Amino acid sequence: MKNIKKIFFTLIMLIVAGSLLTACSGGAGIPSSWAGLTLDSDAELVYLASGMHIYAINLSNGTEKWRFPQKADNKINFFAAPEIAEGGQLIAGSYNHSLYSINTADGQQKWVFNGANDKYVGSSLAAPGAIYAPNVNYNLYALDANGSLRWSFASKQALWAKPIEYDGKLLVASMDHHVYALDPENGAQLWVTDDLGGAITSSFALGEDGVLYVGTLGADMSAVDVSNGTILWVTSVKGWVWSKPAQAEGLIFLGDQEGYVSALDAQTGSVRWQIQPDAGPNRAVISAPVVNETTLYFASQAGVLYAVEAATGNALWNKPIGGKIYSDLIQAGDTLLIAPLEYEAALVAVDLQGNNRWMFTPAK
Repeated sequence: MKNIKKIFFTLIMLIVAGSLLTACSGGAGIPSSWAGLTLDSDAELVYLASGMHIYAINLSNGTEKWRFPQKADNKINFFAAPEIAEGGQLIAGSYNHSLYSINTADGQQKWVFNGANDKYVGSSLAAPGAIYAPNVNYNLYALDANGSLRWSFASKQALWAKPIEYDGKLLVASMDHHVYALDPENGAQLWVTDDLGGAITSSFALGEDGVLYVGTLGADMSAVDVSNGTILWVTSVKGWVWSKPAQAEGLIFLGDQEGYVSALDAQTGSVRWQIQPDAGPNRAVISAPVVNETTLYFASQAGVLYAVEAATGNALWNKPIGGKIYSDLIQAGDTLLIAPLEYEAALVAVDLQGNNRWMFTPAK
């Protein structure tokens, strides 16, 4: 079983980290990795990173405002969720080893950083006067707001997860099973956790009490003290945890590769409830869930959106969306945004009861 898991893990790495676009007529392409979504509430836009383009899409009706680049280039592939930065910038990393700054007003390029020699799989973090960009080549690049390199930090494996900044520390998760705390001014290491038992592919949830909640491909969820990197508790779940957990009312919510969704006590890590809504071959829950008041929303690889009671896990409703859902769910007011793979639409908007609002399909 361990050998099978290792083989499967290797295949996943090759598919995701090396995914390309299949050319279609008119220069369009079909993404072979899942898309990234970023909400811009102020501009009432959502930015969709999917294949050869970043799309700016109106939240009210799903129409396209602009795309970058305007003309498709099969050397440029975007899948990580873009990051909104100061100065009207949208920061987007590509599989062509380039990190782009895009004008949020019109989709025109502001600058490009070409200092990396491998792909950008994870999202960057924007802070005042700084951009922190994780790369597959093990390095985190710290840039100023104009794209000039300030410093870099090397971990021991690829960086897929978006960093976060908290309490004067830059927190970086690595595929080497560790979380690093760095000085954001110069990249000096402040602490590093013990081995967390598996590769970390996504960002963290951060509690108000300075606790990080970290999921791994070792099928664990861990709580880490931000002040010193001490592991407070570790809870094993049923399968690999790919995405950032959600949190509300003292609970941590996560999905896993085996299709289980779990609610853990944030203080102790004990399992409050655990459900497996689908035991079929596409049961995996890869995308990050969303909590809205008393309801938890999550989606399965089979393309189904679920709503359950957050306190109990009791089912409320489910709705087949279509395709396969790997991308994190995004809530925009009373709308849920879903980016299915292998589906007629690149982005689907539904209300909080699962009713269709609009679908976005890029024009060729």
